[in-house]
Amino acid sequence: MKQRLIIFICCAAIFAVCKKTADITPPLQSFADFIKNTEWVGTADRNGFEYPPPCALKFNGDNTFTMYSHFVFFPNGVETRTDSITGNIQSIDVLSNSVTRITTNINTTFRAVTTNYIDVADRKKIVGMSSDAIEPPTFQMDIFPTNGISVYGTHWKGPEWHSTVTDKSYAYPDLDNIHFQADGINTTYTFNGQPVYLSQNTPLQHVYQQNGSRIYMSGYNFLPGGAAISVNNYFGVLLSSGDKMLVDSYTFEARLPNYLYTNEPYGPNGVTPAIYKY
Repeated sequence: MKQRLIIFICCAAIFAVCKKTADITPPLQSFADFIKNTEWVGTADRNGFEYPPPCALKFNGDNTFTMYSHFVFFPNGVETRTDSITGNIQSIDVLSNSVTRITTNINTTFRAVTTNYIDVADRKKIVGMSSDAIEPPTFQMDIFPTNGISVYGTHWKGPEWHSTVTDKSYAYPDLDNIHFQADGINTTYTFNGQPVYLSQNTPLQHVYQQNGSRIYMSGYNFLPGGAAISVNNYFGVLLSSGDKMLVDSYTFEARLPNYLYTNEPYGPNGVTPAIYKY
């Protein structure tokens, strides 16, 4: 009788441990439902670029995901630029109680490196990796709030940069003191506390669009003599904090970091440009 009682207690203990493990390991079906239509924000692989470019990833309602950034490829030796690429989810596996692995196969840059895995930690962070553990991550992102964050009616500028007592300047001047109008349509700009004008008595305005974390907008620059204004196209990724936006531009004239400018007039080389809400 005593022997049977010991066996029963041991079996009950093993069952309790197994049950506890099962309870804290999220079912794959639950995870598959969780990631649908979620959005993630951060940066992509910097290799071949001036800095890690801003990137947003959206898991769609099926077994696909779409990545948004400034992508550059060279199919057949021809430079091709695109603002989005789509990948497929091949499988989902639980690696541990906090990490779930999505198997995929997608190239995010012109380098011959494929993203084979997307590891999701605590349902809050994702990292893209190749099957070669030696390679650095192809992207790193945080989850974006489900209910979104609006930039309507907000003001933004770059961090203070190369300032002196008499001349305060800011990094990424094309977007310095940019105001996203509350109408959700136009941006306006100020310079030294005064509105930027397209022509006499006509403030500069330009259409912008927000789609989740992604902001499509334009910056400004004065042409020689200050008589006219050029507008540069920009892409922004709003981070989950809501007060920081990573920015980039396809336009070569955009005033962004470039290793050719060793004095770093527009911001630190190698660092993803960012503007902040104020």
